[in-house]
Amino acid sequence: IMKTEDGAYYAIKGFLYQFDYTILKILNQTDENEFVKIEQEQDLEYENYVVQIKHHETKYTSSKQKELVGKPTIKLLKEFENNQTKKYCLYIHLEGKTSERISLKTEELENFIIKYAKSTDIFNSKLKQNFINNFIIDYSKDFITQYNEVCQKITDIFNCDENVAKINYHGLIRNYLLKILTDNPKEKAEKRQTTLSELKEFANKSNSIIIHSEYSKILNEKKYLNYLKTQIREINYTYNNYIFFGNNIKGKSAYPFSHLIQKITDKYFTNKNLSKAKPFTIVIDKQPNEIFEIKKQLIKLNIKFNDGYEGYGEFSEQVFKEQPLIKTSKPKISSFSVKLISFETFQNIKNINLPDMIYIFGNNFNSEKLFDNPRAYFSVDNIEIDQIFELFKIKE
Repeated sequence: IMKTEDGAYYAIKGFLYQFDYTILKILNQTDENEFVKIEQEQDLEYENYVVQIKHHETKYTSSKQKELVGKPTIKLLKEFENNQTKKYCLYIHLEGKTSERISLKTEELENFIIKYAKSTDIFNSKLKQNFINNFIIDYSKDFITQYNEVCQKITDIFNCDENVAKINYHGLIRNYLLKILTDNPKEKAEKRQTTLSELKEFANKSNSIIIHSEYSKILNEKKYLNYLKTQIREINYTYNNYIFFGNNIKGKSAYPFSHLIQKITDKYFTNKNLSKAKPFTIVIDKQPNEIFEIKKQLIKLNIKFNDGYEGYGEFSEQVFKEQPLIKTSKPKISSFSVKLISFETFQNIKNINLPDMIYIFGNNFNSEKLFDNPRAYFSVDNIEIDQIFELFKIKE
C-alpha cells in the first residue's frame, strides 16, 4: 500500500501495529493460562489493564499531538467511570515523541475535559483523581522497532532462528489473532480472547508453513529462496501429493508449466518406483485456453495425464479418481503419470480424495477451504516458476 493512499495506508498500518502490540503482551504473560481480550470494550485487555492503542507516524504540531492524546484519554475516562476496578493505559506512538511512560497531571486532564468532552459529561473531583491514579500514557516505539521486539520475543520463546521468527511464526500468529476476530462478530465479542498457552499450542502443532511475499522484502531474493528450501519438506513420492498453481505464477520460458510438470513426473514417478509411487495431482487456476495449451505441450512431451475427460467438456469424477494401471514387469508401463485439472473443475468435485501433503503456489487459494479436513501444506503466495524448479530440486 503506497503512502499516497493516506487513509488506507495509515489505517492498515495502525491495525498491524495494534496486532504486534497484542502479540507482545500475550508472549509476555507470566501466567500462560491468563486470557488476553482482543477488541472487546477496548483494543486490548490483559491482567488488570484496559489499553487503547494508537499509531501516528506523521510528524504533527504540538497542539495536534495534544489532541491525539486528549480525545482517547477522555474515552478511557468514560470507560473508567463505568468500571473503576481496572487500570487504564493509552499506548500511543507519535512521530518525534520520545518513548516514555508518564502519569497524567490534574491540570492536563482538566484541559482535555474542557476541549474534548461533551458539555453533558460531568466528572466529579474524586472520579478524576482516581482516574489519574489508575491511568498511564505510554508514548511507544515506532512500527519497525516494535516489530523487531516482537520477533525477538518469538525467537526466545520458540527457540528458533531470527528469520524463522520473522517469516514463519510472526505470520502464523498474526493470522491466528485475525481469525479470532473474524470468527467472532460483535455479538460474540466475548470470545475474542486467547492465552499464551493456546497461542503456543497453535504455533507448535501447526504443520503448515505460510510464506507471505511481503517477507521476501526483509531478505534478499537469494536468502529468501534458501530459506524456502530449508522449510519445504522432503518430497515423498508415496504420498498423495497435491500441487496448486495460482494465476499470478509467472515464468521466463514459453511453456513453463508443462516443463515443470514434466520434470516433476520424471523425478518422482519413474520406472524405478512405479510399484510405490502415486501420481501428483496438479490443479491450475488459469483460463481454459491456457490450460488447453499446457495439455497440448504435455502430449508433445509424451506425458500421459488423467484429466477426467475435462478437455472433452464431459468431466468424469469417477475416472479422475482412478489410480493408474501399472505393468510392473519389464518394460514397466503406467497408463498415466500425473493428474491434471483446472481449479474451476476442482471446485465442483463433490468427494475429492484427501491429500497427504499440499503444495500451494499462488495468492488466490485459501488452504483451509480447499478440503474439508485440514492437511499439511506448504504455501507461498508469490513465487516464480524458476524458483519452484529449485524448490522441487529439478533443473529447467
